[in-house]
Amino acid sequence: MLFSLSKFFFIFFIYFSNANAIEKKWFKKGEYNDWEVFAKSDKVICYTIARPQKMEGEYNLRGRVDAMVAINNNKSSKNKYYVGFDFGYTFSNNDKVKLTIDDSIIFEIDTFAQTAWINPKKNPKLHVKIIEAMKKGNILIAEGTSNRGTETKDTYSLLGFTKAFKKVKNVCN
Repeated sequence: MLFSLSKFFFIFFIYFSNANAIEKKWFKKGEYNDWEVFAKSDKVICYTIARPQKMEGEYNLRGRVDAMVAINNNKSSKNKYYVGFDFGYTFSNNDKVKLTIDDSIIFEIDTFAQTAWINPKKNPKLHVKIIEAMKKGNILIAEGTSNRGTETKDTYSLLGFTKAFKKVKNVCN
């Protein structure tokens, strides 16, 4: 189990660390309002990423904050879709993050280090449920609490998400 968690977070580390880099391995494939689309040169991994429009909380400094939805076409991967949020601070162990879409659809997801993610063993279909809700929604709010007790609330526009996700699917399928 530890190996699969490590493998999962290694993939997310690659996604987040290369989100803005246009190198030989990653190419920007489009921009759809608030969402950008990137693909690995071999098109095994593609993702769309957005930054929050509004960040609230009583913090002094935060690292990278963004939302990402990815497709992994690696044949050895059991999960094709990934949804993750980088909060820019470290969470406490076993902490949860609350996602609210359009003030009515609520999801709770796990955390690890600075990332909120979905544990595929506990919730194998939650990725798809969140993606479908994001495609229908207008605003996504991600709420978390740092390991120091600082509460944050990040507001993301979902404007352009449906087109960006469609582009991700077209490029990587």
